[in-house]
Amino acid sequence: MSTGSEPGRPHAGDMPNIHVPASGALHIEVLNQMVSLPGLFGGEGTAIVLHEKGDDYVSDPAGDAGPRIACGVIEK
Repeated sequence: MSTGSEPGRPHAGDMPNIHVPASGALHIEVLNQMVSLPGLFGGEGTAIVLHEKGDDYVSDPAGDAGPRIACGVIEK
């Protein structure tokens, strides 16, 4: 999905960092105004990827967030 963002600026994939408690149980609701349903379901598809560490929102690639630890496909 093309985000059209400028270098050094956040893009739709820059969701807030989430801190999971030691129990591993987490319930969260996130509103991302940089994402639209037509944008999610257009093009080549969309996935969500979780990284080991938090995104520093500066470094490239992936905000120095470490290795990918989970992912999933977003479908209609």
